[in-house]
Amino acid sequence: MNVLLTSVGQRSYLVDYFRAALKGSGRVVVVNTSPDTPGMYAADIALVSPPASSDEYIPFILELCRRNHVGLLCALHDLDVFHLSQQRELLDGAGIANTLPDAYWGRLCLDKYASSQVLSAAGIATPWTGCSLAEALDALSNNLIRFPLIVKARFGFGSLGLRLCHSREQLMQACRDVSHQVSAALGNWGPLPGIEAGDIVIQPALEGREICTGVINDLRGHYQGHASCHIRSMRHGESQQAVSLPAAVTETLARRLSTLSQHRGIWGVDCIEHAGKLHAIDINPRFSGDYPFHHLSGADVPAALVAWASGQQAPPDSLTNAPDVHVFKDLAPRLVAGRNSVAQLPDSKQE
Repeated sequence: MNVLLTSVGQRSYLVDYFRAALKGSGRVVVVNTSPDTPGMYAADIALVSPPASSDEYIPFILELCRRNHVGLLCALHDLDVFHLSQQRELLDGAGIANTLPDAYWGRLCLDKYASSQVLSAAGIATPWTGCSLAEALDALSNNLIRFPLIVKARFGFGSLGLRLCHSREQLMQACRDVSHQVSAALGNWGPLPGIEAGDIVIQPALEGREICTGVINDLRGHYQGHASCHIRSMRHGESQQAVSLPAAVTETLARRLSTLSQHRGIWGVDCIEHAGKLHAIDINPRFSGDYPFHHLSGADVPAALVAWASGQQAPPDSLTNAPDVHVFKDLAPRLVAGRNSVAQLPDSKQE
């Protein structure tokens, strides 16, 4: 069985994790719109793909899977997840096991306002969330929220447009600036049906530990485990250092999300532990940037996914991590052995 990782980008570590999980019984196939990324050079088979928003993308993925005997597909970028999720039934119908959400959750996870409402209704705490300046000013006047406040994109990822505000003047300016910034960014991403480019959300800047949890379901959407860590430091919006946590810290949240979403594979949930309660800030319906912390502290979700896609049981020690393991991300240069140009990357004709 071969595994396909779409939008692989710089995630060469996931290529390595899946190669180890396959144990020589299959190859790691990757695609990316840009050819010169670490993940492309780390893979066994690498192809430049059309943009996920392109009408050519789904036929390209289906043909690639057919020609390369792909038994498991994992999308690694939010926009890729969104577009593929809208066509998940085609992949299911072709017999390709995958970790994509359904169309509803594929859109919901991009929408920070709607997702906060859905989570809150399911008993998962979220910060107060408004989607207009007028709504936030009214909440301030009624003491429902207080400064500092955060303004960011309603639809987006990677902390798009994130601004911290300590006054009404800063809030009003941030709402204008972020709306323009988000519109410009989304304009480069292709059509996103039902998504308004300039939309923003406003939330209180909660104080507390930042905790990231990977909620693991099998490929039928049933809860199997979770792994959590406390993010100790960040750099340029990316987690850099973490310490793993006991499972009990996030078990209630993990099980509630699993039951609510019935998702496949691993979803990353970013939380703030504020006033003795976990508040969900963001949902990543894919392997998130925090997964290496879980993996290096004992979890092995690639091994579990490969086993499930092969009709087997997941290794018993692959679905959780050990507590109090300190992990940091390091720069690890990779030698591009014998590959000096895009033309030398393997193509889909190789069987």
